[in-house]
Amino acid sequence: MEMQLPEIYFPNSQPTITANKTLAFDALVDGQNETCEISFEALTDHFGAPSEKQHDLLAAFMRGKTRIHEIARRKWPDVVDRWLLVTADFYA
Repeated sequence: MEMQLPEIYFPNSQPTITANKTLAFDALVDGQNETCEISFEALTDHFGAPSEKQHDLLAAFMRGKTRIHEIARRKWPDVVDRWLLVTADFYA
């Protein structure tokens, strides 16, 4: 029997800075609220954030949102406790 992929939707909500040096953004996975995070390092390395200031991180997220969501969808099946995107995820 084939495993059915979940339906993942990213609402157009404002991401938030966390104490873990990540930017958290909302997702709905098969209708359930989930939170995905992307590291500050990934935003600076891959999406051009010139600093870890909030406005730079948010601007980088907005520039890379399509790719970030694509990688988040790809990573979802491997999530155990925390849905976290790091620099290495964007080299694949």
